[in-house]
Amino acid sequence: MVAKRPSIYLACSGASNTGAYSDKAARKIAASGNGKMLCLARFAIDENFAEQAQKDIKDNNSAVVILDGCPVNCAEKIMRQRGFTEFRHINVTDYGIEKGKTPVTEEKINEIVESLIK
Repeated sequence: MVAKRPSIYLACSGASNTGAYSDKAARKIAASGNGKMLCLARFAIDENFAEQAQKDIKDNNSAVVILDGCPVNCAEKIMRQRGFTEFRHINVTDYGIEKGKTPVTEEKINEIVESLIK
């Protein structure tokens, strides 16, 4: 059996319902022990942190998963600006969630989480 690569999750935590979905899904995954969440905002403001994280991710053969809340894709853009090119990119609107409309529910959060950790 092949061991699963450790996963690092970076999530949009924007002000809308879609940001809440991204953030809550990543936190739930981290709390379950199925991955580690890193602070997206810190990547945006701290070049040294971003460089060290990139080295740690490579050294640990970690998979990077970026969860964006909407098609603006802020999280993906921040990570690309920091030199990240290898990652899985998820947009929670791909789960039928409408920005500003779909109420945040545990059921939908669980759907996102399940699709990411399978």
